[in-house]
Amino acid sequence: MKKKLIYIFILLSVMACLDDKSNYDYKDLNDFENWDRNGVSNVDSDYTLYPGEEILFEPKVRFSIDSLNPDASYAWYLGKEEEKTLLSEQLNYTYKAEEIGEFTLLFCATDNKTNVTFTKEISVDVIASWKYGWMVLSRSAGNESQLSMILSKKQKISVTVDGKDVSRDTVVYVGENMNIVPNLGRGPRRLVENFILPTVHGMLVEDEVMVLQESGPVELDGNKLTPVGYAKNEFFDGIPDHFDPVDAVLTFDGKWLLNSDNYIYMANLSVAIDLHSGFYLKDASLNGKKVKTLLPYYKGEGNYLIVGIDENDTYFGIVNDGECGYNSTDYVINPLNSVGACAEFRDDYENDLFKGVEGEFIFHAWANEANYYTSPAYFSVLDQNGEYLWHYYELDYRKENDKFYLTEESSESGQIPASIMVDYKCMAFFPWHEWLLVVSSDQLHFYDYWENRIINLASLPQFNSEIVGLAVKDYDSYYGTLNAHLAVALKSGEVYIFEVKYDSELEEMELVELYHKDGFGEIVDIECKFGQGNKPGASSMY
Repeated sequence: MKKKLIYIFILLSVMACLDDKSNYDYKDLNDFENWDRNGVSNVDSDYTLYPGEEILFEPKVRFSIDSLNPDASYAWYLGKEEEKTLLSEQLNYTYKAEEIGEFTLLFCATDNKTNVTFTKEISVDVIASWKYGWMVLSRSAGNESQLSMILSKKQKISVTVDGKDVSRDTVVYVGENMNIVPNLGRGPRRLVENFILPTVHGMLVEDEVMVLQESGPVELDGNKLTPVGYAKNEFFDGIPDHFDPVDAVLTFDGKWLLNSDNYIYMANLSVAIDLHSGFYLKDASLNGKKVKTLLPYYKGEGNYLIVGIDENDTYFGIVNDGECGYNSTDYVINPLNSVGACAEFRDDYENDLFKGVEGEFIFHAWANEANYYTSPAYFSVLDQNGEYLWHYYELDYRKENDKFYLTEESSESGQIPASIMVDYKCMAFFPWHEWLLVVSSDQLHFYDYWENRIINLASLPQFNSEIVGLAVKDYDSYYGTLNAHLAVALKSGEVYIFEVKYDSELEEMELVELYHKDGFGEIVDIECKFGQGNKPGASSMY
């Protein structure tokens, strides 16, 4: 009897061990941590689509038990766990982008043996095809203005880091649309992008594009690139005589047009999400001050000062301090602002660079993202009898006795090596990497102005035509992990886009070609289209 009891005990122990072993295997291998790491493949975490585009998701699911032929059910939902709508109960699913916005798809795989469900969230960003990319303004044979777009998307790529394959975000160029806007106008001059208040969320259209041309400026919807405003129709009391704008500075609280006769016409906007909520006055702004140059304005939020150079070759500022009330829902700009007031250098602050400047300014660029803690900074290059002087300066304004004064907070300066300025053509500026790119003798020269050194190029791109334009998309990356993108426009109607890769150990620059296309015609201007006001100084690629 004792022997029988012993055998029964052993048998029960073995069966218990087998049960425990099975449970242990399942728990150890087919748990949530394993799913997050290896459970689903062939599907990325985020996608960018244009309206009307489709994408077929074909996930490969791997359970650690019955991994080859799992007994599983599948489902696709729109929305997150808290609130979701069933889309499909099949493993594979085709998603069609129908409206602009950010969407979450939820893929669910249920193990039918245990009724345990594993999920994977997929973000889909549906954007207007013309929201981001590069704008190319060209002149037709009949002097018509033609606007084209080079299209861009965010995409995951696989790169090898320390011998391991890792996934990284990048920007890819997926084609182009030529001559988008019919009957745009005549006599193209330049492009300027404007933004609504960058902190406003949920707006489908966050920017507009002004095309400056001989037939008059026209403003285009940032998504559709259709006309939404004409400057000549936005005057309160009639169009000025000889109205012929050649340049513009645009912000969410004001517009400044520099006329060919050196007068400025200003529109003071009243709503930060409506870039046509104000009107221009027939009389010239700034009490009729004559202005030679308006410097480029930072293309986002933060700058409270517009900088210009008057007919006496002296710098001045235009106050741009419009803001909305705290927690404002209508985004009405505070009417007590001082937008449009003139700010001049203090009488007791003498600096030859800013007053009665001798020589010719050949280049200006914004150099930072101004905010409450940082003054707006600019970078300028002056041709002074064949010597090319650069100057980096931070500006601030303050109000004393009902008058605004402009002061220089800090500055740096130096001389650009003459060797890279022979037969000078044009320049571009990398605000976050502190580089200057010079085109001379149809060659590209990178110059580190802080270190006063020319950066060697690993290989010189060979172009079959004269370079007529440059544009830069730089990233405010603290660790320098993001590479800037550079667009080069040629007289032949070709456009190249490069990734700018710098090797700090070799102190060498490499230009990696990402895009090349001809057929753009006689290119007049090329600009990066940021699409929204918080992108110019962003630390992310897209």
